[in-house]
Amino acid sequence: MRLTAYMNGLRVGWFDQLKAGAIVLEYDRTWQEKGGRRELSLSLPKSRRQHSGSEPVNYLWNLLPDNDKVLERWGTKFGVSSRNPLKLLAHVGLDAAGAVQLVDSEAHDEAVLHGEGGWTPITDAEIAAHLRELRADPAAWVNTQQREGYFSLPGAQGKFTLLATADGWATPKGVTASTHIVKPGINGLDRSDLSEHLTMRAAALLGLHVAESRVIHFEDQSAIVITRFDRASDAGGTVVRLHQEDFAQATGTHPSAKYQNEGGPGIATMGKLMWDYFGRVAGKDVPRFFEATLFNWASLGTDAHAKNYALRYGPGRTARPEFAPLYDLGSALAFPDINNRDAKLAMSFGGHYRGNEIRPRHIRVEAKGIGLDDVWATDRARQLVVGLPSAFSAAVAELSLKDEDAAFAARLVDEAAQRTGVLLKELDSDI
Repeated sequence: MRLTAYMNGLRVGWFDQLKAGAIVLEYDRTWQEKGGRRELSLSLPKSRRQHSGSEPVNYLWNLLPDNDKVLERWGTKFGVSSRNPLKLLAHVGLDAAGAVQLVDSEAHDEAVLHGEGGWTPITDAEIAAHLRELRADPAAWVNTQQREGYFSLPGAQGKFTLLATADGWATPKGVTASTHIVKPGINGLDRSDLSEHLTMRAAALLGLHVAESRVIHFEDQSAIVITRFDRASDAGGTVVRLHQEDFAQATGTHPSAKYQNEGGPGIATMGKLMWDYFGRVAGKDVPRFFEATLFNWASLGTDAHAKNYALRYGPGRTARPEFAPLYDLGSALAFPDINNRDAKLAMSFGGHYRGNEIRPRHIRVEAKGIGLDDVWATDRARQLVVGLPSAFSAAVAELSLKDEDAAFAARLVDEAAQRTGVLLKELDSDI
């Protein structure tokens, strides 16, 4: 089987599955010459026309949900193997993360790519019904009533995409890009959608570059709605795809190894990747990445693995990649089952993962390891720690929360204040 990869209408190349099952990538010569500075992936540099080994298949797996039940559901729906990324993406690859679009080469791919797009309006009642369905069945990413507008997004958490139009929400179809991601929250963690929004807003209020999010109620159902940072509008108002890839893709890592303690990249690997590829211009991106890891340490963001950091390219072919806005931030502070002495971060500082074992000296070790000033690192860590409770308070004040939502938010602010007290003592004692 063969999939053709396109980026903003330009053919990038072909993913082929050989008879033995291996997947290889062959670049189109025209794209190699005229694609500008954009790489399909840093793990698949276009300086080489052909790529084999684990990188091509890992790149494709990282475009798909990291959820076996979702993949099994899709496999059944489309009549293909849930363990074959090429066959799955032949059905859902038109609207994926970044600018890449994947289409079945045997199905007249050029005609599909340049075919008719559009959208179907969707009401709040229909969105609410899908949210109820997704909360009852976390594998129901695609609405059971949906016959078009299939999409693929990475991650394990239930979600779906929408298009914002002048007349309201819609389901995109054909080649039309979605603009927003809707998530009801993590199954079993009540109000995790609210927690994610408040964490993202707190990070933004502390000066970090974060994707825009809102908590929206559709009838009796709430969800966090995130504006896609891999989409933009051109002068005519048409939605344009911006290319991006997460750090699992950039390092050629399979999504099953996204956590550092399971073989995935950590702070040192990701920092070095940016220095190696971007040279001196990484002097802005590497500090932004490191302060993001500091925020996740301060806010007890336990799920900040390699797939929750990304690189994004600008709209022009000559634009270099940059560290993307933060997304999927989530503090564990308001969840007693997670916020305890056993809580671990997804990436280590100085070899330590547990939140109660990480000390300022470990932060300094990681900072120096990726070429950053260790004094700056501890100063920035202190700023984030000191500002954490007020940032959460300000994020809460932006919303009109009532009853149990208000109680949850108050608990989050209280826990942030307690963590700040603990971390400040550690910062003061470890000079």
